[in-house]
Amino acid sequence: MIQNIEKINDESDGLMPKETFERRFYFIDQDMLRKNIAIAFEYIFFLLETAKREDHKPLIRSSLYKDAAVYTGTVIEACLLHALKKYLVTNSANKAKVLGRVWTVTDKGKDQGTIYEFSKKRRIRYVLEHFIVENIGETPRFNVICRSCLRAKIISKKEYKFAEDIMKARNKIHVSGVQEIDNAYTREALDDIFDKATRIIRKIEKKLL
Repeated sequence: MIQNIEKINDESDGLMPKETFERRFYFIDQDMLRKNIAIAFEYIFFLLETAKREDHKPLIRSSLYKDAAVYTGTVIEACLLHALKKYLVTNSANKAKVLGRVWTVTDKGKDQGTIYEFSKKRRIRYVLEHFIVENIGETPRFNVICRSCLRAKIISKKEYKFAEDIMKARNKIHVSGVQEIDNAYTREALDDIFDKATRIIRKIEKKLL
């Protein structure tokens, strides 16, 4: 699916790219999310078309490919989270197994405080933590989503590894965390990301139908 993103106009039946992508993600029953995914794919389509221009310097083309990889990562993250939330609604009994438990302070006003203060620079404090089921929230971390989807058997171990690779590419948006000169994105590397993303999307589609 994603590998053929540039052929979108040949298969669109007269629809605009965004409308075609929205139709492809019919299995996402949340209207706003489906539309936003379509918008992201329309931007990826634009990036690939722009990268074809021969007057671009290698650094610019690399940056365009990087943007496409990042946006592909955001789409996979959104689809996995949507599938996970749908799973938890119908399998609430498995919530603890899927999300895991964490030690956390549930009420910062009551569950922590000062026991004794020696000076302005030295004191003893207490913290009362509870071992609770982790809350997936609205914006959980990508790695938490991937791990939870694996536990819920939404994706296989192989697809989990694909998702990890996509996550690493997506995380390069955080320039401060990049440990190398970030100017070597190629179309071949991007096609590898597209292939892995396609496999995950097809699996999610199968699980949601």
